[in-house]
Amino acid sequence: MPKIVLVEDELQLAENTKLILEINGFECFVANKGQEGIDLIKSINPCLVICDINLDEIDGYEILRQIRLDSLFLNLPFIFLTARADFVDKRKGMNSGADDFLTKPYNARVLVETIRARLELSNQKKESVGIEIKKNAIDVFYHVSNHEYLTPLNGIINLSEIALDMVRNKQTSDIEPLLEGIYTSGNRMLRTTRKLLWYNQLSNAVNPWKNVLGANSQINVIKFLQDVVDSATKSSLKIFDINIKSNVTYLYGYDESLIQIMFMELIQNVVNFADPNRKVYIEARLENDFLVLIIRNHYFENYTLSTEEIKPFYQAHNPKDMNGTGLGLYVVKEWVESINGQFEVKGENQLFDVIIKIPLSL
Repeated sequence: MPKIVLVEDELQLAENTKLILEINGFECFVANKGQEGIDLIKSINPCLVICDINLDEIDGYEILRQIRLDSLFLNLPFIFLTARADFVDKRKGMNSGADDFLTKPYNARVLVETIRARLELSNQKKESVGIEIKKNAIDVFYHVSNHEYLTPLNGIINLSEIALDMVRNKQTSDIEPLLEGIYTSGNRMLRTTRKLLWYNQLSNAVNPWKNVLGANSQINVIKFLQDVVDSATKSSLKIFDINIKSNVTYLYGYDESLIQIMFMELIQNVVNFADPNRKVYIEARLENDFLVLIIRNHYFENYTLSTEEIKPFYQAHNPKDMNGTGLGLYVVKEWVESINGQFEVKGENQLFDVIIKIPLSL
């Protein structure tokens, strides 16, 4: 059933409206105060909101304003239901981003018809956006595949051919760099494939990591971070400065191979665009029951970036140069949020910060 949040301070009217909606096939959640309504909307993630304007402490306009600040609710159908029926109120409501405006006393049939019309329009918009996103994703994938697949594949084929000739001619003394090149190219293709597979699941509302747990695993945070940094240093030839400021000792219940992939992806996305003459700083600290990890680099060009801009195939640092799939930070963000963590990105004044908070124990 479509979920609807009703924010109404008149208790009897709220109860009657809830009953009407449930009779007509909707699941209704009621809040009687403004802040309670905001919290309910964020926790329920409804299909539509019906909201009174005159409320104690926080009125309907402020509820709408705060909800629209969250990108998740940018297109959430929002209907004002109020006794204030003059033109000025209606104009203010529509200018604030409301989708419709019904006055009290309302007609039950009109209310239900309005809700259904708004839900139908919302579904049409979602389908249109979904088609456009998939089309753009396909276009971008074809564009990046030359670089992210054919380039390493070309390296594997050519280096393998040379290595085979050396083996046949029993001249294997200098074969190690070739094997390292093949290994590096293969790992690059593996990273790209893994991210694309995860993205495909995420775009179909499937959590790729839902059943990936480390059971009773215990990961030493400092050693783990050092190992990840060593690997990233080896692959990127960057300089790191590790700064552990707390007594964070262990993570519990994580799959070590998965968390290593995520941290490597995170660090590599940061260091790949770092100024080669500046250090990359990594800090880990304890905050309540969360591990807070901060990675900062100095970028050699001016750019701005925010968390909201981390989307599939978004080229954060250089949108004109399709270098990479653009999925790295997006995948990490989705993983962090799937374990009830927090993810934040800030890029300005030639500084790039990534901040994640993950539970110490799953």
